[in-house]
Amino acid sequence: MGITETLGNALAGRAYQLIGVVFGLAAIAHFGLWAQAPDHALDAAVATGDVSTALPEVVAYAQGHPAYVLAFVAGAVLLVRQP
Repeated sequence: MGITETLGNALAGRAYQLIGVVFGLAAIAHFGLWAQAPDHALDAAVATGDVSTALPEVVAYAQGHPAYVLAFVAGAVLLVRQP
């Protein structure tokens, strides 16, 4: 049994977990890029520990981008799902 076959078998058994990781990483990457945009105060608020400024920004993200929030939740569910 070659290494490619062994790796293929290992990945085939974890398809849901791989999809969950992809969903979660995509959602986290989108949030990270959104938070660093110059028109958002979240990056600066987190750096200074200003929760009163950060919280409305996070709520605005969740309201403006619900698909990414759902992608993160779905990814987490797929990642911890028991076969």
